Amino acid sequence: MTRATAQWAVRRAGRSSAAIYRNALADDPPAGRARALVAGLGECGTRQDVDIILPFLEHPSPRVRAAAVRAVRRLGGSPISIAGMLADPAPVVVRAVKQALRGEPDAVPAVRLWELLAAESPPHVRLGAYEQLREKDTWTRVHVDLHLLVARDVELGHRAHADLNDWSRRGAATAYQAPTKEMTLLLGRLVDAAEPLIGAQQARQLRWIL
Repeated sequence: MTRATAQWAVRRAGRSSAAIYRNALADDPPAGRARALVAGLGECGTRQDVDIILPFLEHPSPRVRAAAVRAVRRLGGSPISIAGMLADPAPVVVRAVKQALRGEPDAVPAVRLWELLAAESPPHVRLGAYEQLREKDTWTRVHVDLHLLVARDVELGHRAHADLNDWSRRGAATAYQAPTKEMTLLLGRLVDAAEPLIGAQQARQLRWIL
């Protein structure tokens, strides 16, 4: 709100807020100031300013990187430029990437997301990969939910169970695209393995849907 008020005042004075941010960023500001400058340019810059923001995706400060992620997307930058940051070691950055990639299910290849879901990944990275996989398509969503249940995943199993229940109640009714034969067989095996966890009734429902 403070930045928005200042930007309004600068415009009223006939000056360019974006130009002030650009010049300040060129002076290699300290991390605390860089975060505000990157965010400000993201708020009032143009598509051409994306190239100025991109180097800050590699800034040593997690909060500066997160601000850069938001700025790149706000200015219309390619989601591919930030997709690799889903594996960032800082949770605040991964949260910004997840928000920025909302509505961009193809930004990160499914193969890469399954790799990030591996047990050795940090919890915040695994959560980000799981949420991106859920957005891919209907059957990938069911696949990853069942996979985590069968694997008895301690970190994400409860989320997967809740999501599978939600899909069974509401999402399944609009699953107009049939799964491939290979996916049907895979999901059928996972339903069999998950039946002790999800119950016979839900297992029957899933088989009927498949």
